[in-house]
Amino acid sequence: MATTKTIGRASETRTITINGNAGAKFELYIKQGSNYYNFDTDAFQTVEKVLKNQEIPFNGRYTKNITIPVVTSNTSYDFYVRPIGNTISNLVTTNEQKIGTLFQKGTATATFTATESSTLVVQNSGSAGTDLTGGTLTNIRTTLTQTGTITEASGLFVYCHSTPSWERATGGDWTLSNTVDSTVQFSSGTQVKLTNGGGTNVAVNDSVVGRGIVDEITVSAISGDVVTLSAAQNLADGQTLTFSKSAWEIGPLSAKVASTSGTASISMTTTHNIEKMGIADVTCVLDVDSNFSVKPNAFPITGIKCPAGGEVVISPIRECTNYLGQLGDIDANVSSKTYKVHSVPAADITSRRPTGVLDADGDMIYTTLDFAGASDVSAGSAMGSAGAASVSYSAHANHQAGDEDYFYYKTVDAQSTPVTSSTTQGKISITIV
Repeated sequence: MATTKTIGRASETRTITINGNAGAKFELYIKQGSNYYNFDTDAFQTVEKVLKNQEIPFNGRYTKNITIPVVTSNTSYDFYVRPIGNTISNLVTTNEQKIGTLFQKGTATATFTATESSTLVVQNSGSAGTDLTGGTLTNIRTTLTQTGTITEASGLFVYCHSTPSWERATGGDWTLSNTVDSTVQFSSGTQVKLTNGGGTNVAVNDSVVGRGIVDEITVSAISGDVVTLSAAQNLADGQTLTFSKSAWEIGPLSAKVASTSGTASISMTTTHNIEKMGIADVTCVLDVDSNFSVKPNAFPITGIKCPAGGEVVISPIRECTNYLGQLGDIDANVSSKTYKVHSVPAADITSRRPTGVLDADGDMIYTTLDFAGASDVSAGSAMGSAGAASVSYSAHANHQAGDEDYFYYKTVDAQSTPVTSSTTQGKISITIV
């Protein structure tokens, strides 16, 4: 069975090995499309060129070195032997045998770009090929550093809600286009029938990996859900194959956001590493709306514990978990932001506990919020002066250990036109102990 090997676009020397009985004679030739390899000049030509009267030596192992040229586009080289005289091939019954294929990757480009929105603007560093909206990599084991800033068109403050990150296996804010998992219905040789709709989004030249896939295999042709592979494989029915746009292997993205969240401009530097170059162009996109907005941060607060019948003071500035995974609000304008109660705990929290019960008077269990012993507060109440916000949570005596409660807070910045945090932020989670 002919096999397919994949090599890079650089020139290199490869060794052909043919095993057989000593004295067996054959002819050898190599084709690249309609061109033939000239063993004397190490170049390809349109005139047929066959290496005649070759013979297996006494050790049963024939070798021949060839030179593969530099290419700029994907190129395939097919290797053929033709037995002569009394020599026969034990591989096929014909007089000619394709013994293998070399697939040479041409120049391919990985582009890392960032999308703008109607609100946010991506400003580049001004260096071609290294800006946030069009950085490119083409070589193996190379590094790309991109720099730029995120601003808002009218000059509003910009806030970072999460650190941009991309992982090929799990997706995230960075996504590698056209990675598809499909199930084998049945297969034979190079032909693979995928389950209904499995051929959708699969493309010619896609890389194929999965249990039973030997060597670097790509898609040669597609007809509906029938996929033709670059070489025959022994695949089990029901197994999963992963089709990738170009077999790129890109290391983890390192993104550094300067601690300027809460200002008119956020600077960002990203670093990408290419471990293995693909065979087709690919684009990775950073959606800035996934990580940045004009709404001030109201980071979540977790791990608050309160005894039944007890009280706990909560400081969102100090006890929130920011986008770096650290405690504390790190927005540059934290001292001027106003912190307010967005929603109070429900009067009945029985739906938030494994077993709902009534208190001794037959009333629903409830909790309260107050400020330094003052009367209960309602939604919209300020938590204190800017930069020194706090609120007191009181749990009913009939709460049980393990009960969970929550409420929300919000932040408002101090711009000429103040902006309020998103309603999906600012959750404060409390466990009764």
